[in-house]
Amino acid sequence: MTRTALTLSSVAVLALSACSESAPDASGEATGQAEKERDTVVAPVAKAESIDAGLAVGEQVPLTTSLLTSTGETTLGQVLENGPALLVFTRSVEWCPYCQTQLKSINTIVGDLKKRGYNLYGLSYDSPDQQDRFSKNQMLQYEMLSDQPSAVIDGFGLRDPQYTEGRAAGVPYASVFLIDKSGKIIARTVSGDYKQRPSNEQILALVDSI
Repeated sequence: MTRTALTLSSVAVLALSACSESAPDASGEATGQAEKERDTVVAPVAKAESIDAGLAVGEQVPLTTSLLTSTGETTLGQVLENGPALLVFTRSVEWCPYCQTQLKSINTIVGDLKKRGYNLYGLSYDSPDQQDRFSKNQMLQYEMLSDQPSAVIDGFGLRDPQYTEGRAAGVPYASVFLIDKSGKIIARTVSGDYKQRPSNEQILALVDSI
């Protein structure tokens, strides 16, 4: 099948800054303690960096695979009953400073996305307790979805194949998917470099391009 995914345009935007001066080691995992993290920079995704991986625009997402939240079990089918979603796949709220940066940054566009008709969700393989702790510490205004077995990650075809063992095994490519209420993918971007994530401006531009 030809993948004609709608991806982000290569516009000039500011890189996101967060609280980290610890750099990832060779496996991409953060080395340093969270309280010392001050200078992590997430580079904005350019069109050339978006890779052809995962489900394509027009395909259906796995609607019945179980996910966990701080309040119990759910599925993407149930999530989408609340309306179209912008789903951000991220590696870990616990040990990935680039993920922490992104998740804190997108908290500022929850209202902008709601005005455009989309609910924002983050998804990682972390446990609900780990996600809940991060969410409360950062006062996130959107819900995190826990995919501990990476079943939804695999259902989207987003598992990063370079990690086969250790704590990074099962993480997804850093990705953003726009999904309509029926579960059809209407836009997406998948980054082949975990250090490159779409900026808030790029995310809103992607939504506005629909």
